[in-house]
Amino acid sequence: MEFQFQNFQNEYNAYHNIEGRIHIALQNNVANIPKTQQLRLIYDEFQNLDVKMRLAFGIREIRLNNEFVQDKEGDLKICHLLYYKLADLWFAYETFIKLFGHIAGVTKHKINWIGTAVHNNYPVDPILVNTLNIANSAFGVLYNTANKRTELIEYLNYCLPNAFGAQRVGLSAIIAKISFGPFILTHTEVLTVMYAIRNNFVHNGETTVVPAIFGYRNKARLLEILYPYLSLLLLRSTNIACVGL
Repeated sequence: MEFQFQNFQNEYNAYHNIEGRIHIALQNNVANIPKTQQLRLIYDEFQNLDVKMRLAFGIREIRLNNEFVQDKEGDLKICHLLYYKLADLWFAYETFIKLFGHIAGVTKHKINWIGTAVHNNYPVDPILVNTLNIANSAFGVLYNTANKRTELIEYLNYCLPNAFGAQRVGLSAIIAKISFGPFILTHTEVLTVMYAIRNNFVHNGETTVVPAIFGYRNKARLLEILYPYLSLLLLRSTNIACVGL
């Protein structure tokens, strides 16, 4: 699945070389104790990220014991699979936030960091610009009628009670934007939608068939946009953060 995403192969190849670069940096800075301590923190967090990311990418299918539940087919199977892959990849993404902190010596919010001036090398990066454009083009095709946009709004309204603070404000603004017609989302807005879906799935008991207002076919199509977006965002952001190692 993942290697079919645009730019995934190149970014994954670059990502695959990071661990070796950290080892070389450790060898080259053995006499610099503060730098060595920083590099060890970076290495440990990178290992955490790597395990979580590879797990998300590595899940190819979910096989069920039919004594308890019937196998899922078609869009229901796709929706079920992408729920778990997206949830695991979000855990990896949260680890990336910690990794960035060790590298840059600053912290960033897991939702709105990519839109802030201090990190402006990310939103103008051509790979990330293209990744966002692909997602917005897919949104435009998928939600090309008022009825389809209304279904999405109803689903996001369902997510709203479990959003708090800035997340709730952001989600409300996205709902308002979609209500005006065809829409284009920023990185921050895509992450806000993704975080809302992930939280409902992980913390609120959402399933492929709940809520009924936005069935598994609708969810499958939405997740087919969000999962590739997060895959490329995570890989490319990690590569940018580690470029100086």
